[in-house]
Amino acid sequence: MKNSAYLFPMMFLLLFCGCTRQQGQLEVALEYSGQNRKELEKVLTHYSHCQSDSLKLEAARFLISNMPGHCTYTSPAIEKYYAALDSVQDLLPPVRKLFQNIPFDRPEYTVGLQAKEDIKLITAEYLIHHIDLAFRQWETLPWLEGLDFAQFKEYLLPYRVAYEPLDYWLDSVEFYRNILQNSIENYEDCRYFTHYMQHKLRYLPGPRIEQNPDTRLHDYKMDCIPNSRYLMFLQRLVGIPSAIDFIPHFANRNGRHYWTMTLDMKYNTLQVFQANMYRAPKIFRQTYSHNPCIIPARNEYVPSLFRNPFFRDVTREYMPVTDIKIDIPWNVKNKYVYLAVFNDLQWKPVACARVSGSKAVFQDMGRDIVYLPVYYDENETMYPLDFPFIVWENGETERLNADKNQFESICLTRKYPSNSMNDYWNTSLMGLRIEVSDDKNFNEADTIAIIQKRPLSKYQDILIDTIVRKRYCRLIKGSRDYAYLAHLSFYDKDGQKIEGKAIGPDSTAFQEISSDDPVRFGTIRQWMGLDFEKPVCLSRIRYLPRNDANGIFPGNEYELFYYDFPGGWKSLGIQNPIKDELDYTDVPSNALLWLRNLTTGQEERIFTYRNGGII
Repeated sequence: MKNSAYLFPMMFLLLFCGCTRQQGQLEVALEYSGQNRKELEKVLTHYSHCQSDSLKLEAARFLISNMPGHCTYTSPAIEKYYAALDSVQDLLPPVRKLFQNIPFDRPEYTVGLQAKEDIKLITAEYLIHHIDLAFRQWETLPWLEGLDFAQFKEYLLPYRVAYEPLDYWLDSVEFYRNILQNSIENYEDCRYFTHYMQHKLRYLPGPRIEQNPDTRLHDYKMDCIPNSRYLMFLQRLVGIPSAIDFIPHFANRNGRHYWTMTLDMKYNTLQVFQANMYRAPKIFRQTYSHNPCIIPARNEYVPSLFRNPFFRDVTREYMPVTDIKIDIPWNVKNKYVYLAVFNDLQWKPVACARVSGSKAVFQDMGRDIVYLPVYYDENETMYPLDFPFIVWENGETERLNADKNQFESICLTRKYPSNSMNDYWNTSLMGLRIEVSDDKNFNEADTIAIIQKRPLSKYQDILIDTIVRKRYCRLIKGSRDYAYLAHLSFYDKDGQKIEGKAIGPDSTAFQEISSDDPVRFGTIRQWMGLDFEKPVCLSRIRYLPRNDANGIFPGNEYELFYYDFPGGWKSLGIQNPIKDELDYTDVPSNALLWLRNLTTGQEERIFTYRNGGII
């Protein structure tokens, strides 16, 4: 969504954060509601008559006090889209809610976007109805016993998840009455209730993008953000307290991750495998309530992540953390500074700290991560405050101050860490058998090679020790379901490449396998062969397993950098390799390094070189 869409609500939120110091938060919200104040006061009056409604009154105050900034957005394109969506009759309610949020991720819908603020439009009838239903859940569902009022307000009471239009979505719980009733009746038999119920819910028909009436959206990627929203709608609908947690940027690979956090009264350990598999510098939770706002100095730029008052830091709830204190140079006059991690080929801020004197303290930082302390000028340009540093797993820190008086030689074979998929693709070639024959059907054939060991993710040669001349050659997969290849070529005894025509049940794969692009690949499900059109004597077969193309490939151009302060990345030279590795000498010791492929690719990681190995 374009930043301009947030402009007016966020301008108010800065004012709101300042006003609440002198005035009550509820009164500021009521004053801001303008002509809608009467509707909001009706809600407060409604719950003020009976002492038994005292908690509902507090819930109403909570919703109204934190309502500023919550809104949906409209544009001519979005209104037309909603009309089409309303005509689809067979969408489950959470799927419909999910689809209502999709346009805000697409630029073609955001031309002329305007905010429709809840605080100025919500009706007393809607708010009272929603509060009553949420309390009915809290008071009647057995798995909510032990859920305190603060948890109820934040994780079950809110009436919206993102920017969807307001409607009576809690009424649609009847769609899930059977699952709900079964869970109530068998609650005592379930060791971890909400995890059991999640299992049941995941077997329901989920969102399928082709159900969307707008065919332009059928290429929409259902990644972790829409999926987490869908699951939160579904869980809150059946009374499971939930929130969306997220890692804004991974610290050891590209990307980020969002997921639905479930509050389970029996099993309160928070786990998400991405936080363990990929290093998380920070984990935040989206909230309905306002969190402390950053109020920058005049003309000071604040990255968008830290302008949002609707999230809070929950990193220490997931993993061990460390507080980091940094020194601020005398010439930096900013009110706020940041820690950044390297992600998607650039430094991205993940934590913010206020400057106090000549120091700043970043609380609850993830470990085993490289950070760069940075600040921004008024033109939104990022500048380093010092050299990058590592926070090791034990919480100790080490400054990566490149030593230009002491050098070392290094050998590089990759530009990005290998992953389990590379291992899987390499393993798929184990047992692959290569046969030659003069019979197209291979009724009589000679086996000239078998891949016995798991190959590496690089070009490899099979040397053929035979003088047999045959017209046909084929590759038969081993015991694995499939064999994955990125490249395959044949050579005669003079080293000349031999061309042929693809044959066999998997012949269509050869178009991909015969290319020189390491990313393209073919799949052998049975066997694939070549007709050389005349008998030939093979001396060498060159192949490359399917891979992530992050190795070193001849024909590509590479450049190695080290980080120097204050200048930033400095080149150690460009190389055009003739083999599958790069050798660099005169590399400053204790330096943070970055290998770039100047020809192609997006996956590149910073690293250090210690004791002859890459970290």
